[in-house]
Amino acid sequence: MLLRGGAEYQRQRVLDRAGTNWNKNFLISADVGRQSIRQSASAGVQSDLMDTERWGRRCMLQLQEAENWNKSAATTWAAEFLLREGESRECLGSWINSSAVHEAKKRRAKQVITCSFTCGKWLHRIGVRKSPGCELCKRERRKDTVSDDVLPLETMAHLQSAGCKAQKKSVIGAHNRCWGYLRGAILMHGEAKRNLEFIGKIGSCNSCGQRQRLTTSFRGRT
Repeated sequence: MLLRGGAEYQRQRVLDRAGTNWNKNFLISADVGRQSIRQSASAGVQSDLMDTERWGRRCMLQLQEAENWNKSAATTWAAEFLLREGESRECLGSWINSSAVHEAKKRRAKQVITCSFTCGKWLHRIGVRKSPGCELCKRERRKDTVSDDVLPLETMAHLQSAGCKAQKKSVIGAHNRCWGYLRGAILMHGEAKRNLEFIGKIGSCNSCGQRQRLTTSFRGRT
């Protein structure tokens, strides 16, 4: 019960932040077309029709759909992923609960999805490292005799992206494997009728600097 209560408290904190962000984004506008939104916001949690959780989720959803909002609607992108519906989190839960998966892998996965991985930015904040810059990028730049005075922050998002030069090849490979899996699943389980069908495979990237080469053909259906 304590664990559940703590989790519900953290969830509500994230949703409350979404409500705060929603107010900052929408209530500053003088657009007459948003009068109804302001009225519902002024009632907010006090309304008999919407509790704190529903209000937070409504605010988060609207911010996600807003064209002028280009950052996390609540606290972090990971928090939004864990709160959104239809994200197949049951698959993640089954993997974490599987006895066939090593505990170290489970721990790393939990750290990644909760943004608690001990990356350079976090270590710098607690005083363990002198700089929050990415050590992998620093190493690659020195190898290429390029200045390492200005480095990107070593965050979880940076390490998982092709923006980190040392990780680029691995990230592209992971994306290719995910695409190959999805393509195969669509062909095998898809029920919709299509005029075109993938019949090829995705080629591997020979080097970090090369553009991904697709060896995909299309076959028309009659």
